[in-house]
Amino acid sequence: MGWFLIVIRVIPTIIKLMGIAEALFDDVPDSGSDKKDMVVATIKALIEGASGFTGTPELWEKIDKAVSLIIDAATLFLFPHEDTK
Repeated sequence: MGWFLIVIRVIPTIIKLMGIAEALFDDVPDSGSDKKDMVVATIKALIEGASGFTGTPELWEKIDKAVSLIIDAATLFLFPHEDTK
């Protein structure tokens, strides 16, 4: 399975993890990057653990960028910043 299909398959998990991160960091101001780091690290661990997928650093860079873009897009619509509500 190609890296793109892996990323597509974990989108629902990314959204769920974002909700968990929101709850965990609820009282922590300016924690957006911590939330994102938590979600990206968890997704990477899940991909490696669940599928046994091991990729090159270049491949992980592509996956990290794609996951990061998905998080950024989902944040705009599902978890907007307090100032933009």
